[in-house]
Amino acid sequence: MGKTSFWNDAAKYGAMVGLLLAVSTVVENSIVLSGRLWLYMLLMVEWVVAVVLHYYLLHRFTRRRAMQRDETEGFSFGEAYGFIAAMSALGGIISGAVQYIYVYGIIGYGRYIERSADALYSIMARSGNVSASMENLLSQSVAQMQQSPEPSVFSAVGGGVLTSLLFGLVFGLFIASTVSRPAKPFGGPEGNV
Repeated sequence: MGKTSFWNDAAKYGAMVGLLLAVSTVVENSIVLSGRLWLYMLLMVEWVVAVVLHYYLLHRFTRRRAMQRDETEGFSFGEAYGFIAAMSALGGIISGAVQYIYVYGIIGYGRYIERSADALYSIMARSGNVSASMENLLSQSVAQMQQSPEPSVFSAVGGGVLTSLLFGLVFGLFIASTVSRPAKPFGGPEGNV
């Protein structure tokens, strides 16, 4: 296979990872804002599916990048780990940008806070026996959310990058150790004739 650019591959594959994370973010926000308790059970399933797919994509794309390298060059742990970090950061930019557009552009931040509070109150009301101290804590939390300033686009995108990067760096340790391979400067066993 011919060589391809590190940054071209990282951007292409990072965009695919970012698309997965963006869809996951929108689905999670929609479920949380619905206030429907039965949908909250789907939230855990969605989260597990997103984590498994995220890991799978990082592994698949890193393995693909490793296979593009000639066996005489090898593919070091550091190269694999750096590629995973680059994909994760670029994917996080997309995820954070979609989160910002969804929350601030489509829903509106004020409406988002209002719907979040309504969902919390709805769940607490359905659960029945809520203590007075828990109700007081919920009211304080909602008041704090309503008084907090609207986050900037940089903090939303930064949050997406941080989340994706942390995932990539933790699971990247396992991925990089499985896809890395030593250089064989004289080729394989048949090259030693």
